[in-house]
Amino acid sequence: MDTYGRLTELLDERGLTLYQAAKLSHLSRSTLTNARDRGGQLSVDTIERLCDGLGITLGEFFAAREG
Repeated sequence: MDTYGRLTELLDERGLTLYQAAKLSHLSRSTLTNARDRGGQLSVDTIERLCDGLGITLGEFFAAREG
């Protein structure tokens, strides 16, 4: 799974920027942009912090979207 891609989907749904997500999750913006530059993979710790900041569960983060 492209975890960075999933993050961008969640941010689009909520009308949030990467900067806003970083602030809500107590992460630096560079943490998120570095993940993008590594090929779209966020660490488990980063995903957990993003979920806390966005008010979602890990299950919701990884939930498959019906298209």
